[in-house]
Amino acid sequence: MDKTYCLSLKESLLAFMGAEIEVRESRGGCVLVLPTKTVDDHFVTVFVDRKADDYFLVHDAGKTAAELHGQGVHLTELRAETFSHMAERFGATFVDGMFQIGCHQDLLTTSVLAIGQCESMGTWHLLGHKPDLADEPIRNRVERGLMIWNAPHQYILERNVRVPGNKASHVFDFVSYPNNGGLREPIAIKVLTPSDDPLGKAREYGFLVLDTEKTYFEKWLRLAILAKADRWSRPSKNLVASLSTATLEVEAGDEPSIERRLPDALEQLAA
Repeated sequence: MDKTYCLSLKESLLAFMGAEIEVRESRGGCVLVLPTKTVDDHFVTVFVDRKADDYFLVHDAGKTAAELHGQGVHLTELRAETFSHMAERFGATFVDGMFQIGCHQDLLTTSVLAIGQCESMGTWHLLGHKPDLADEPIRNRVERGLMIWNAPHQYILERNVRVPGNKASHVFDFVSYPNNGGLREPIAIKVLTPSDDPLGKAREYGFLVLDTEKTYFEKWLRLAILAKADRWSRPSKNLVASLSTATLEVEAGDEPSIERRLPDALEQLAA
């Protein structure tokens, strides 16, 4: 094939791309609709927000995760890890359910394309997905275990309980408040997943515990649930155990056992 034809093809493609890319203004910057589609037949949409004179945040506004959820696909810890690894390959990150890249003006174009690739690849999880109980969020299982616990006293269960520390605020996944006139302390449950850095997760949990010392929350009974316990290092497990009233280790693939084992762990704490 001669060079002239190849150059002509390139010019035609550039003209097509230029004509098909849709750009809209938004409150924080620009919204670009690219002429490529995801597997669920949506055009790729990339958001560009100017954060400083020469610094931009390029992201998908959480649309990929929202599309998955709309199709009944939960963003489990495992899937979030997969998205994080995938994003890293394209020079992006996956944080709080959103693909994103922070960059300067000179990398803006490549960042837009990278986020577009993340969106396209992310929606592949829509293909052939079948509900799998093993893939269910571990917090759902923890909640069911709490519901079937035959507690020795009446209690009030709250979810996502935020507590103020000396330096920062922290969140427990669940807190069981006993209705017994203050004779027993609340049980605070924290679900810990290893991600790529189990020791970092353990230290993060350690900060929660140390930061709530000399506060009302210091007396709470703490139950730490270590998800994918087989992926935690021994030093990480030991650190979490030293900071908790009790721990419950759940190995990868053994998540269904939580509903059976959690009531026993709670019974020992409430004794």
